[in-house]
Amino acid sequence: MGKVRFGVIGLKGIGRNHIRAITSIENVELAAVADINEEVGKAVSSEYDVEWYRDYVKMLEEASIDAVSICTPHYLHHPMAMKSLEYGKHVLLEKPMAITAREADEIVEESKSRGLKVGVVFQLRLNPTSQKTKKIITEELGQIYRVCMEACFFRTQSYYNSDPWRGRWATEGGGVLINQGVHHLDLLQWLVGKPVRLHGQVGTLLHNIEVEDIAEATILFENGAHGVVQLGTIDAPPTVRLEVLGDKGKITIEGNRIRRFTPEKPIKDYVSEGEAWGSPKVECEEIVVEGRGAGHKAIIEDFARAVSEDREPMVPGEEGRVSIEIVNAIILSSFLGKAVDFPIDRDEYDRLMERLRQGR
Repeated sequence: MGKVRFGVIGLKGIGRNHIRAITSIENVELAAVADINEEVGKAVSSEYDVEWYRDYVKMLEEASIDAVSICTPHYLHHPMAMKSLEYGKHVLLEKPMAITAREADEIVEESKSRGLKVGVVFQLRLNPTSQKTKKIITEELGQIYRVCMEACFFRTQSYYNSDPWRGRWATEGGGVLINQGVHHLDLLQWLVGKPVRLHGQVGTLLHNIEVEDIAEATILFENGAHGVVQLGTIDAPPTVRLEVLGDKGKITIEGNRIRRFTPEKPIKDYVSEGEAWGSPKVECEEIVVEGRGAGHKAIIEDFARAVSEDREPMVPGEEGRVSIEIVNAIILSSFLGKAVDFPIDRDEYDRLMERLRQGR
């Protein structure tokens, strides 16, 4: 096929990033935009010389587009994706792809039944540091035993007050887990593997919001690794850190710096052969990874190629769903007060969300 023609739904905030990326990619065209805000819509229409639609469904009906990029508040992702698929459009979703695992299931199933592509924007996977970390874990660390992740940010009350959908169960679907943390939960499962069981705890410590501003979980992964994650929006300064221990060494990642610790022999061998109170000699190497990656542009370009070449995008809907299920599992576990297994009980989570939305 020729150029992949995109329509962008939601033009404020992250939608602008999508528009800038789309208009900078060869063989990709910005063909239409949709937003309920007339001032924003007309401004984008004038700047990029494209048709603006107040109603995104009218855009789906009238505009000559192959795919849509959905950049609206979280609660709109599922209905807009389903409607776009109904109209035969490929769908690229900003994170999170949905609020609940059931919603993500429905998007994936609908896309498969119609032979359409669904992709999710998890651009952190494409950072050079993430790519290098993936290579080390996959090729050099051997069996993974333990992982520890911190994704702790800072947000003011004004941030949550800036848009009425923020900080509410009905519209955001969660707090730090589904907004800031979902990027890092996606990285975690991409780097280490999928979880099979977790025990989570969420709380609201400092913000006047319905949803959590702090969360943690202990996780058992399908490869047998044990993990601990901590997330929040109350940390000053923020801390984003990952530590992974494997049989052949350990790595810690902060920013673009990877510290690699390599023992003189595999951990398993030293445990069985070493002297009492012994510890293996360890070499330490610091790796500074240059560059930050192409972010949204790379994800959108890959998605357009997936449409043109009829292949899976880099982050298909099935993978985007995993992080949503982890988010749901941590919240569900916290309110149940016990560990939950994967796949989570969709009915049970939907009942919990209904109670939370009603303030019960």
